[in-house]
Amino acid sequence: MLTLQFGQCGNQVGHTLFSNIASDLYSQNTGLSSKRNSEYAQSGFDKWFKGLSKNGKHLARAVLIDTEQKVIRRICSDSDSTWAYSPSNVVSCHSGGGSANNWAYGYSTKGSELTGAALEAVRQEIERVDSLEGILALLSSAGGTGSGVGSHVMEIIRDEFTTKTIATAVVLPYASGEVCTQNYNTLLTLAKLNEVSDIIFMFENDQIHSICESLVRARNTSLNDLNNIIGCKLASVLQPVSETTNILSSIAGQITPHPQYKLAAIKTSPLATSALSTYDSGYKWHSIVGHLKQMLRIPALDLKLTDVETKMPSNSVPSKPTCAYSTSVSNMLITRGASTENDPILATELSGGELYADFVPSSQRFSTLHQPRRLLGRDKFSSLVTNNSQLHLPVNLVVERAWNSYVHSAYLHQYKEHGVGEDDFLQAFAKVENLVKVYKELNIEEISP
Repeated sequence: MLTLQFGQCGNQVGHTLFSNIASDLYSQNTGLSSKRNSEYAQSGFDKWFKGLSKNGKHLARAVLIDTEQKVIRRICSDSDSTWAYSPSNVVSCHSGGGSANNWAYGYSTKGSELTGAALEAVRQEIERVDSLEGILALLSSAGGTGSGVGSHVMEIIRDEFTTKTIATAVVLPYASGEVCTQNYNTLLTLAKLNEVSDIIFMFENDQIHSICESLVRARNTSLNDLNNIIGCKLASVLQPVSETTNILSSIAGQITPHPQYKLAAIKTSPLATSALSTYDSGYKWHSIVGHLKQMLRIPALDLKLTDVETKMPSNSVPSKPTCAYSTSVSNMLITRGASTENDPILATELSGGELYADFVPSSQRFSTLHQPRRLLGRDKFSSLVTNNSQLHLPVNLVVERAWNSYVHSAYLHQYKEHGVGEDDFLQAFAKVENLVKVYKELNIEEISP
């Protein structure tokens, strides 16, 4: 797996992801024999790392790309880690300076400046491995570097490596606003990445923040808290799984069976701090699977629906007569931990045809993967990678707010200065609005695969 980290957010999320992976691989609380755990650890190290540095640290298989060096220098100087980044894989602008929260500036100016060095670093990493599982890009859509530079570089990489599986993890901004141009940047980013990615994992800052407040119990939720949740979610689905040699391609192939539907969310249970994880053993697999199914609920009567992922599982999940379930294109359940005769993993309630769009063949609607080894020492941990009709909601909000700014010509001159004019915006609106449309119509429209 080759990870590309773009901008401040992408580099911070990437650092947290590798920290979670290293902690998991070094964990002694695995529930497996020494031999089987050694095989798992070796598989994980081979996947995410490429050898040892001179001081004995595992070198991450990652390329760090940013217009400024401040964040990269900080995460590369983490001397407490058991792993490190390769200095040769750090790509940044010689002139310094960010992308001014402007997708166009990041895409046209900074992206062009960084693409050559980034592409060369990617080529060298791919040449080092006999078989590459895929490419994972990490970025935020709000600012200018992750969104603009990330879009430019990933566009070139898609053209260069046409057969490689490309997954993008996009962090969407707070709805209340981080920067005044965030909706333009997100719109333009999604329009580009939807063309070049095989699958887009979406993470909403608002939703991750709610998880931190409810489950992590962070008094003053920080970016580090949010990044840790995102890193844990990604690790939970991308760490090695029994009898599966390429988990990323398996997820992309299962979750995106139709080219119009490339969005995905990762729902996890039970998700809490390590201090609370000692209580995980009190949950049965049927409670955890039932908890994940409840995360697919939608209001049926315009009632406010609590985000089930911000709660812990219940040993008795009651039915909700006022709620229905979103229509899914596909779902994949990934479970980690021991399953016994008295506590089996039964996923039949996630495989029912009523949960899925009619145009998807029954064989492609749902699948399960299991890894008996514990993740980060947790007795049971389960993730649901889901591609369903509700994923249009945060995207639709971005489109509406971007359009409201666009019709008033707000900030458009900043984009025109760097080559993004009205035609470019209208094309982006058309592409993303169509993405929203096909997800909205999942319940009523049948599409031939």
